[in-house]
Amino acid sequence: MADALLAWIEAAKVKTDACLAKVEKYKKSPSAEGTSQKKEFSLTKCVQIIEGMEGIDDDVYMKAAEKFMDSDWREIFVNMSTLRKRAWLDRL
Repeated sequence: MADALLAWIEAAKVKTDACLAKVEKYKKSPSAEGTSQKKEFSLTKCVQIIEGMEGIDDDVYMKAAEKFMDSDWREIFVNMSTLRKRAWLDRL
């Protein structure tokens, strides 16, 4: 049992270190570029787009909201054509 706990603690430390490295990388990115990109591909922007679309049921809406937690998914979604947005949502 003790070995399992030690292994679990070690895995948690590795995950923590990876998260901290990600935070440091984010902090070092150019703030001006990050700020403008943040607004252009924000969660708010994605939600506004979905709210403007007809026929989006609650299940699809919630699945899309989960995807939008990732900035890459938000950027992809905002840059898609309306037809592709609809197709992407239909496949969630």
